Amino acid sequence: MRRRTSAGLGSSLLAGLVLVLSAVLSPLAAAATSGSAGGNGLKISPVSTNITVNPGQSQTVTVNVQNVTQAPVTLQVFINDFTASGDESGTPALLLNPNQYAPSHSLKRYVAPVPNVTLAAGQEKSVGVTITIPSDAPGGGYYGAVRFAPASSGGSGSVALSASVASLILVRVPGDFKEDLQLTDMSVQQGDNGSSSVVFTSSKNLVAAIRFKNDGDVQEQPFGKLLLKQGKKQLASFEINNTTPRGNVLPDSVRKFTVSLSHIGMFGKYTLEGNFGFGQDGQLLSGQTTFYVIPIWGILGVLAVILIILFFIFGFPRLMRGYNQRVVRRATRR
Repeated sequence: MRRRTSAGLGSSLLAGLVLVLSAVLSPLAAAATSGSAGGNGLKISPVSTNITVNPGQSQTVTVNVQNVTQAPVTLQVFINDFTASGDESGTPALLLNPNQYAPSHSLKRYVAPVPNVTLAAGQEKSVGVTITIPSDAPGGGYYGAVRFAPASSGGSGSVALSASVASLILVRVPGDFKEDLQLTDMSVQQGDNGSSSVVFTSSKNLVAAIRFKNDGDVQEQPFGKLLLKQGKKQLASFEINNTTPRGNVLPDSVRKFTVSLSHIGMFGKYTLEGNFGFGQDGQLLSGQTTFYVIPIWGILGVLAVILIILFFIFGFPRLMRGYNQRVVRRATRR
């Protein structure tokens, strides 16, 4: 499976003028519920766990939770499904209603209840979370979150979420399932939240944005390299999704990975080539995009050259015709 995206400037002078002017004038790790919770002083690890469980088998995941305050606390343990948040960041959207399950890929129904945990001041405990996959469960991906909250705060609502911490568990169940990850877009933008463009007036804070769409039945962890080139010369290489653990692209979602670019000069044409892998069989994806760095003085120079050329195409012949007409009129008067 291969996908290729590319961008370039038009070859004609007028197309180049339009592109330059338009560029000048219009220029999954789960961070939300991981780590420490400032409201109650809890810390949790790991942030996420990726495991494989065969149908008909069980596996226990160990989650460590620590009370970093100076007072004892009793924690209630909730199992929540989650879905992709829809903003392409990979941040999970927890389903906090205790009676709510994800429409697909629900792990909650396969996790055994976990009793309350009491922690003394500064104490850390390891909590076992047992997952049992039925023998008739379809192959594919299942995911959910183990969430700890003070027993007095209840298990649902925004207050409980803000006062809780969670560890994500993503399970792959072997069987007959589809792996279908697509590279939908490669582009360059100025800053992590900037708009994609082809022409930039500065090489500062340029970021490569790579989007993957998962149309399969299991979460995927794409990885690979970006090569930055100027002509045939390779300037630098960058890895994507190289955290531990790698970020996941959930089924039926799009996730964007960003990489800060370096080794880009003040002026020039640059190409990014990407080669990525995913899946249990090592499927490959590739793509490329081209962008230009043209500082303001360069844009003004291009505009000046275009105006001079247009003058010689349209203005100079008119001046010459007028001059010739004046010469003829003077000659006829004599």
